[in-house]
Amino acid sequence: MALRGELGYLAGDEGVHMGRLVSEAGGRFCPICGRRAEKYYEGLCEECYRRLHPLVEVPEEITVTMCKVCGAYMLGRKWVANRGPDPIKHAVEAVVKRSIRARGIVELVRVEYQRGVLRLVVRGRAVESMEPYEEEYECKLKFSWRLCDDCIQAKAGREVARVQVRAKDRSLSREEVKTVRKVVAEALESTMRRGLDLVEVVEDEGGIDLVFSSLSAAKTVVSALEREFVTDVLETRKSMGVDRSGRRRARSTFRVLLPQFRKGDVVESGGKLFYVTGIERGVVKAIDLATSRRIVLRASRALVKSSRIIVDRESLEPTMVISIGRREVQVMSLKNFNVYSIHFEKIPLWIKEGAKAYLTVIDGRYYVLPYLES
Repeated sequence: MALRGELGYLAGDEGVHMGRLVSEAGGRFCPICGRRAEKYYEGLCEECYRRLHPLVEVPEEITVTMCKVCGAYMLGRKWVANRGPDPIKHAVEAVVKRSIRARGIVELVRVEYQRGVLRLVVRGRAVESMEPYEEEYECKLKFSWRLCDDCIQAKAGREVARVQVRAKDRSLSREEVKTVRKVVAEALESTMRRGLDLVEVVEDEGGIDLVFSSLSAAKTVVSALEREFVTDVLETRKSMGVDRSGRRRARSTFRVLLPQFRKGDVVESGGKLFYVTGIERGVVKAIDLATSRRIVLRASRALVKSSRIIVDRESLEPTMVISIGRREVQVMSLKNFNVYSIHFEKIPLWIKEGAKAYLTVIDGRYYVLPYLES
């Protein structure tokens, strides 16, 4: 196996070695090699100065600790999620950058690994006045494979976070449950750990619960649900004592509340009546009943909490548009074949002769609404 990569600029902890330049005048020579030089750095020729002042300090051995399940790697005392296309290469580069110490001006570090030997090609300058040059270093490279903290918790089935998906004053529909499962699967698939942290899925009449062994995985799913649905999210935390290392443990619960209304319902929000024609990607498409115009409602917590259903979609009467006049539309009920004449100040473009439509009565006023396919 061979690995190659490049690391960015490393700044030395002790700053730049400025060096003292001495000209050749006076018959000076380098006290180490005995040669004359055009410039001297602290009394030494450039070659000897570079040999005594390496660009970086490299340990004899570097150990890369990785999770054998998810590919996360240990950086210091913390596990870091591995998001690179090549997990091993990404982990080695990150650990190497942390393990070496710059002594000069380091511009670039190339990393090559093969059969337990790490080779570093470093480009830089010992002092600012020198031209850039390259140095090569070698050290042993070892891998340590174990389970990261998240995978240990996932394997133990320990609940760290729970996502509760509910709808206001109703049960989730089959379509909503199906969409929730799809969104969750896609959100977890896009992460490095995929579905490793999803411990359990509990579905009942009220909604669906998603149990996670990782808080970050739960937050990823909540964010995906917020993008897909119109939601009101509430997070609560409960203290669970301390773990073996003395760190405080907590369990988080996210309540993801969907609105009471569904596609096809007539709702009231902010004193206005709307006919919901679609809910997708966190946006509510609707028709303002006062103007019969198509609008888009901004997803907000207030829309979820304060809106209420005036007429549910099951109560709408299916009709057919049989004639369109200048300011009057006639529709015929498909249930009892009664004909209704509805007055409009301006007939909306979505009303077409011969097309299906819905009819509803609110406070004695008749409304014609677009027909929605189920």
